[in-house]
Amino acid sequence: MFAVLVVIILVGAIHAILSSRGGLGGSDAVVEQPALFEGTSEGSIVESERANIESKSGISVHNDIPQDTTFGKGDHGAQALVGHPAFIEVLNHGHVEKSRANIQMMSHTTSGLSIMTVVPDDSTQDATFGISFRTPLSDNRGLATITENAVKAGSKTYPVRDPIDRLLAGSLQTHLETWSEVDRTSFTLASRNLKDFKNSMAVMLDGIFHPLLGEARHEWIYRREGWRLETKDDQTTLYISGNAYNRARAAQMFPDVALDDFVYSRLFKGHTYRYNPKGLWNEILSGAREHMIKFYNSYYQPSNGRVFCYGAPKYINACLDVVDEVVTRMLNDQAKKTEENGGVSVLEELGVSLPEDSKVGFKMLNTISSVEERVAYPSFEETFDFRLSISWVLNDKPMDQRTEVAWYLIYEMLIGSFGGDHVSYLNTDLQQWVMTMGVNGLASEAAAGEARTNITNMLDELSQNGFDREVMAVGLNKVEFMLRDMNSPDGSPQGVEMFKKVMCKWNYDLDPTLALTHLEEFKSLRAQLEDPDNVEGMEFILELMTIGLSDNTAQAIATLYPSAEMQSTAERNEIAWLKESDWDKITRTGIMRQTAELHRVQQEGDSALDIATIPRLSPEDLPKEASEIPTKVTEGVFGSDLTMIENTVPDSNNIAYVDFTIDISNMDFKDVILLPLMCYLLVCAGTERQSDVEIQQQIDLHTGGLTIEPLVEAVYEFQEDHGYKVASGKHMITKLLVRTSCFAEKGCAELFHLIKTVIYDSVIDEREKATNILDWIWYDTAQDIKRNGGMYTTQSMLSRYTLPEFIREQWFGVTQVLKGFELAEEVKDDSKWDQFATRLLIAHDAIKRTHHSGLVLSITGDEKAIKDITDAAKIFVEDMLPPAAQRTPFPDFAKVEHPWVVDGNLVMHQEVDLVDQEPIVFWNPSLVHDFGMGGSLYQPGEHISGAHMAAIQYVSNFFLKEKFRFSFNLGASQVWAQLDLDSGVVIYQSEETPIISSTIEIFCNDAGWLQKQLEGQDNLPVEAQAAIIASVGDIDGSSLQPDEIGRVALLQYLKQDTKEGRQKWREEALHATKEDFLFVANRLANWGGVSFSAVTNDRLMEHDEKLMAAAAHAM
Repeated sequence: MFAVLVVIILVGAIHAILSSRGGLGGSDAVVEQPALFEGTSEGSIVESERANIESKSGISVHNDIPQDTTFGKGDHGAQALVGHPAFIEVLNHGHVEKSRANIQMMSHTTSGLSIMTVVPDDSTQDATFGISFRTPLSDNRGLATITENAVKAGSKTYPVRDPIDRLLAGSLQTHLETWSEVDRTSFTLASRNLKDFKNSMAVMLDGIFHPLLGEARHEWIYRREGWRLETKDDQTTLYISGNAYNRARAAQMFPDVALDDFVYSRLFKGHTYRYNPKGLWNEILSGAREHMIKFYNSYYQPSNGRVFCYGAPKYINACLDVVDEVVTRMLNDQAKKTEENGGVSVLEELGVSLPEDSKVGFKMLNTISSVEERVAYPSFEETFDFRLSISWVLNDKPMDQRTEVAWYLIYEMLIGSFGGDHVSYLNTDLQQWVMTMGVNGLASEAAAGEARTNITNMLDELSQNGFDREVMAVGLNKVEFMLRDMNSPDGSPQGVEMFKKVMCKWNYDLDPTLALTHLEEFKSLRAQLEDPDNVEGMEFILELMTIGLSDNTAQAIATLYPSAEMQSTAERNEIAWLKESDWDKITRTGIMRQTAELHRVQQEGDSALDIATIPRLSPEDLPKEASEIPTKVTEGVFGSDLTMIENTVPDSNNIAYVDFTIDISNMDFKDVILLPLMCYLLVCAGTERQSDVEIQQQIDLHTGGLTIEPLVEAVYEFQEDHGYKVASGKHMITKLLVRTSCFAEKGCAELFHLIKTVIYDSVIDEREKATNILDWIWYDTAQDIKRNGGMYTTQSMLSRYTLPEFIREQWFGVTQVLKGFELAEEVKDDSKWDQFATRLLIAHDAIKRTHHSGLVLSITGDEKAIKDITDAAKIFVEDMLPPAAQRTPFPDFAKVEHPWVVDGNLVMHQEVDLVDQEPIVFWNPSLVHDFGMGGSLYQPGEHISGAHMAAIQYVSNFFLKEKFRFSFNLGASQVWAQLDLDSGVVIYQSEETPIISSTIEIFCNDAGWLQKQLEGQDNLPVEAQAAIIASVGDIDGSSLQPDEIGRVALLQYLKQDTKEGRQKWREEALHATKEDFLFVANRLANWGGVSFSAVTNDRLMEHDEKLMAAAAHAM
């Protein structure tokens, strides 16, 4: 009997998210775009060379500088160390203070390929390479994404299937990402090792400029990356598969995708922005291999490309070397083909002239008509969560920096004026910016109509009367943080983030540094707005709003309604297409022949000779030790019982990042489930003296945001030789974690006062607030399960094995959806509210009733930021914190059992039954599965070695990816294995896989595969040795950003991790042996407590349910 957990997507307040499709903006003023650097010699570029470069690249050659680009501190000699004889300067070099870097613009002399080199002041950052091509779309066949993936499917120098993935499996890369937008396709990678950086670039560029996709014997590439016909087990029934097709099927199930497609298809008719780079399923099926080859030949040309090289001078020069070598080979190949073709080049044969034919023009606002429609999105039910959105195209000309800054500010001020129940999007990636305002979680279509009226009335009022000064001050602070914060929003390396920013200008032949140098323009506009005698700034803001919003007819209004039929309709459409397709016999036979060739290639695999072409690192190429965070720990700081951690980074732009933890072990375990609610209440409920709105305004005005979250972590346990042991589950730390930041030059006293206020003074027994927050928590989590199903299935499996993971899942997993709904119903029940409120007050009192030994303050920033914030930190510790209510210090929970262990284990064992091993299933309106399998390899107290992690890395990179991507090509977008250091649990996870039964079959063959690879081998196979390198790369990781450094250093301290333990783990991985891998193979063959978890829909699950149960009981 299955224990089936059903998640029903319901309503609640919605958080704002940033769409990835494109950008907004807009002023009718046309300002000539300035170029890069001033004060440089015009004679450095010969006029004939200038004309030659402009004709090849399409980029105007300038020598003047934007007004806010200044020379400042930095290594002015660094750029002198950068250069290559095959490149000449297009825009002369200089140090851009706002970018903290020396920047140089060059062009490849023979091809016209444009190059931007960046030497950052902070030499610890990861070296980054990026390349982008303008790839405007003319249909929804998904050619941009298909071609992007096809160039990674094999190249002439590296003729294996997916050489980039093969390289990554044994690489130190810290980042690898490729993506397609409506008008460009980009590839980027990062590494902290010079040899690895060069290897990675060589493999990536060879695929880009020397792919196999056009060769007749590699027709299978399109059938894998695009679409194909397959037969089911009966060998007669057809079905459709292919990576692009499967991705499109998955994407159509998301409400934001439905809205995005509606907005851009209606507002940009006749323009490339109307199309979806991933394609629509029905139009993908009209595509053919010839379309992909034409798309590639038309746009993947050096004269249409832009290359970004970021890092220390040695990395820049390596980047230039590799680019020149690969591009020169391509030019030579093209010259030979042109000669063989009677002097006609590929582009001439296609009738394509680059770069002119890849340029994207503007859709003029006066050609866009207002449109209003009802738009369906998939849901389990049709009675809740109607949504209203209004979108505007803001510009049809390039905007100057003042206008862009003004729109950033307008966006933030609108958020502050409309309140938390509204959603908003500002899409700035494309040259035409789009802003969306809306409301989610509406109970009916009539409510959507009322929401539209409210939004338009509010916009009219604000356009006429302006914003409150408090709202304006908050907006100014938020925009300044956006411009000064050096952290990447997604945690990617700084070079990757810079590449993405500059492409928003560079793609349109504008100076790329314009994306990096808004700060001076912001300061000027802020000075005007803050001057009570100066009306110029606000008049400019209101004029923009009137033209761009109130009077703008280039708008799309959507009422999104939930449809329970979309899922089944999509399935019926596929069946109907197969039945109604009028292929002739030759066409169908050709498709099936190419599918059969794909199967042959998958089954035969790559030859040892081809695999040997992939460049590898050896242990000698790695540093002896991993880099450590420079951390200063002071226990009893300022004469208190509190511990302070200081983390000094090279550059944080004088922003200080603050993490503050409070021990919560005094709470009763039965109230632990309340902690997510309590964390939101502490921030949102207000105090007896200040309302929730006033508190939020103070947070937005004086900080970069303030969040509170519960934290539970197992304390590390070690052997005498510093090796890690699997934790017993009895020793853990439990904290509330406050995360915030401030401009250190302002002293940050307000930040610390806010920390004290929200923790100690908040009135949390606010019934209305509790109701709204609980509705939002379970609604938001349920929505997130749709997007990140793999994260939730992994979390649910880990929760079955250790108490800390069980608690974490209660807070952040699907349990919060189910119990959050139950708690919401309890709060709404008049007969139960008083008892519930008492629980909240008792839990809050337990948090406040603490000893200062349970407090840890972590501060991260550059030297000046640390110095500037120290006085405020001292006042906080000495004067702001209430006296300790608990007389005795907290014990060391590494030596003493945590108070939650007894009750926690009792509840855990009641809710988790590893004996029956019943799968956990989360229902979701999807056409694909997120599926995982997990099991325990160790007993508590056993040694868990870094060598074992390397073996799991081998299984992940060379078994799972081989089977999913290469051999059976199940179409999963991601598949991986991980070994959890705390629990000794191994997790296998696949995302967006069409067939669970095949997935289980592969997962269950892991031990046999690993044993087979080791049979008859004296040493580890070459690919196992590569996995060792990759595992060390995972240990060493990327250069952390300032906000990440603070959190990592804090966790290392709380978990009592040690430098010796981390080094031991690394050395074990680096020196892994065949015996270590055999140990893991034997454990995998006999692992315990196997569990399954899936995010799927009921129809897809019907066949696979029985197989999951049978597989679980057979292990």
